[in-house]
Amino acid sequence: MIKFFRHIRYKLMETGKTGKYFKYAIGEIILVMIGILLALQVNNWNESRKVQTQEFHLATQLLEDAKADSVFFESRITFQKQRDTLYNNLLNLYKQIAVDSISKLTVNDDPFFFRLAYQSNLINNNPDAYELISNKIIKSKLRDYAAKYDYVVHGIELNNRISEEYGVPLEIKYYAQREKLPETPTYKDFLFAIEDEETVASFQLFKKYGINYLVQVQNFLIVNQELKLLLETYIKENQ
Repeated sequence: MIKFFRHIRYKLMETGKTGKYFKYAIGEIILVMIGILLALQVNNWNESRKVQTQEFHLATQLLEDAKADSVFFESRITFQKQRDTLYNNLLNLYKQIAVDSISKLTVNDDPFFFRLAYQSNLINNNPDAYELISNKIIKSKLRDYAAKYDYVVHGIELNNRISEEYGVPLEIKYYAQREKLPETPTYKDFLFAIEDEETVASFQLFKKYGINYLVQVQNFLIVNQELKLLLETYIKENQ
């Protein structure tokens, strides 16, 4: 093709048709520029398509991880509600409220010491998600997601520190009594603990900080649900 155009230029020059030569040369330059622009356009389209595909796969991964986070932190809520019931019952026994009915109930958790695990698949598996996602609404929600998760981490870590500071001494203090507990203890078997004012104060503290982290997890799950809906919509629209 290049030889063909060159042959035409030479022929025009040999015949002295300078005006036509310059017109042809300008036309050839324009054609070359159009070719370059088309090539750039195709390249840009390919790159854009590549980015869209990567973003689609990222959104799919984010949705999967957000769903895993919701399952995990729902279990944290269930766990804390059980512990809240545990401390409510122990404190009611201390206050002599509904003693007969509470005393017969089974105690399934250790009231003295516990630790909470926490993790976010979405945060851990997708550290660059905020930079890679171009959708502004999803981007904003990811920022909210990370902020709410930080509150959860702070609440759980604080809860764990309180448990270590006050719970470990209780485990040591009541080691002998705990060793004598039946395999399936009832609240009546823990009456020894509520006879001590400091132990009761520790139970109140556990309850207080447990509610704090429970609220943080509940707020986090609201944002989690909002993000899942945004991702589901994005994926549906770009399939």
